[in-house]
Amino acid sequence: MKSNDTLEKQLQEFVKRGLLVSRTENNQYLKCSYKGSGSLISEKWNVKIYTSGSIVCNDFDTLTKIEKGIITGPDQGLKLLQIDDAGIGFPLLGVMVGVTNGTEVRTGTVSVQFFQGMNFTNKEYLNEYARTGLKVLESFGAKVGYHRIEICTGFINTALKEALRSLGFDVRVVEVKGLLQDRLEALFRAYVKETLKMDLSYDPKEMDKSKIGLKYYEVLQWGKQNAPHLLKTGWKSIQGN
Repeated sequence: MKSNDTLEKQLQEFVKRGLLVSRTENNQYLKCSYKGSGSLISEKWNVKIYTSGSIVCNDFDTLTKIEKGIITGPDQGLKLLQIDDAGIGFPLLGVMVGVTNGTEVRTGTVSVQFFQGMNFTNKEYLNEYARTGLKVLESFGAKVGYHRIEICTGFINTALKEALRSLGFDVRVVEVKGLLQDRLEALFRAYVKETLKMDLSYDPKEMDKSKIGLKYYEVLQWGKQNAPHLLKTGWKSIQGN
């Protein structure tokens, strides 16, 4: 990592190139803050440099590329595979990982047991999610140098993102929309309905924010009464209700 002064100059250069946007925040300890402009660098990417010298970033791999000035075009002639998740905020059942090549969507599911007890405490769900995601990608014949990968933001994707980069894939953190997001939500809803024999799934993105908490509570209470063994009991929000 370069010195902060040198890094800041490089970040400012990327602002001039239209690849980053400078942000102003009401924090006396914050020296500077940037996010992606959406042109080559996702709007979800961000970095903050504090007066203490500490750096907080949600994707240091991209920060390293910015330091080296090697952010490239969006395709590089490689085929695109996208990854997204569904169910992480749903109090019951496991989490689904979905992959698309732009035409077809394939999924894998991480069992709820990984969100319970020591599996959750040890964050084993991250490793299982990564293993599951790699299997789905393998079914598409994902190859380094032939495919590039876009993966959704969110902590659940951390281990999978790093595993893919360690294998040599060009991985970019983005906000996934369109086919994969829509189809994955529908598949997760079907998974919930088939498993619970009840249509309890809901999509927070399509709801009034004021009603999300109530819906979550309703599902949680249903789970406590009818399927306590299927609750994500690792979540503090579930432990406290």
